[in-house]
Amino acid sequence: MTEPSLAIQTLLYARLIADPAVTALVPVANISDRSSLPTVFPSIIIGEGVTLYSDRYDSFHEAVSATVHVWTEETGLVQAKEIAGAVRAALRDAPWATADHTCHGVTMSSGRFLRDPSGEHGHAVLHVDAILQERAA
Repeated sequence: MTEPSLAIQTLLYARLIADPAVTALVPVANISDRSSLPTVFPSIIIGEGVTLYSDRYDSFHEAVSATVHVWTEETGLVQAKEIAGAVRAALRDAPWATADHTCHGVTMSSGRFLRDPSGEHGHAVLHVDAILQERAA
């Protein structure tokens, strides 16, 4: 069985690279899941994840959160906000599924827009929340 935060990470990546509005703003090659800062712009990096386990329920629903980082090469935040809007729209349709989980109630609960101290980059940190249900074997 896949750990729920890995399931949401996989689902986010698949959804973002398949969405034409997102890929019109960020090339597919610039959408990744990695630990380093981007070297190409604009880019989207699937970030950290958190799973709130709830083994108390027979249905095995887990609350999962993940971050999506948007990086742009701009002195402001216009492009970062445009990309954030496209990401939010791409995540609206549910349910999604993997081999191990069905994903319900996906929401982009918040977005933080940050100016890079160098003045050369925009950065958005988007928080995505979902409920995952373990699929029967």
